[in-house]
Amino acid sequence: NSSTHVTTRRVFAIAGPAMIANLTTPLIGIVSTTAIGRLDDAALLGGVAMASVIFDCLFWLFAFLRMGTLAFTAQSLGAGETRELHAILVRGLVLAGIVGLALIALQGPLSAILLGAMGGSEGVTRAARTYFVVRIWSAPLVLANYVVLGWLIGQARARLALGVQIAINVINMIATVLLVLAADFGIAGAAIAAVIAEAAGLAIGGVIARRLTADHPPLSRAHLFARDSLQRML
Repeated sequence: NSSTHVTTRRVFAIAGPAMIANLTTPLIGIVSTTAIGRLDDAALLGGVAMASVIFDCLFWLFAFLRMGTLAFTAQSLGAGETRELHAILVRGLVLAGIVGLALIALQGPLSAILLGAMGGSEGVTRAARTYFVVRIWSAPLVLANYVVLGWLIGQARARLALGVQIAINVINMIATVLLVLAADFGIAGAAIAAVIAEAAGLAIGGVIARRLTADHPPLSRAHLFARDSLQRML
């Protein structure tokens, strides 16, 4: 069947945008560092660089949300389980929200442990803490975007996933320039810009997901929170 025949061209049509989408993830920290670097304050520059590394590593610990969602979505798509496709997205978003809120609730000990482990000077650590306590509020948004990204790529909609990631980074660049360089909000402005960008990305992803699931059958609570399905995700 030509519709299901796998060719090298079709593989790269999916894998290419997917790889680029993954590579755009650390750009938020890079943009923040670049903008703060223009303020000519070594402590601020060191602080945002330190905090950006922490967030890149911290969020990467939960990359299973993206890869797990991708795998389950592709499996359900191949089996023709339209209803399950919708359920996988909702379950993933619920789990992302729970984990993200837990990170926010634990921000005090997290910042103390992680910033202490980095061993920066007092000024650098103080700047990094300022960035940390603001950007940590993006945790549920970042993890939810992981789920949406995996869900789209799992359906071979890698171009849509790439579009969402590009939108996040463009919005972050614009917001960072406005808040850091124009409004002079400093390192807190860079963190606020990251939160705004992730929120906007999730809104865009939500609109896309809503359109893709518009004709899907409604989900029951029993199906959504079936024990077997939840155990597979965890």
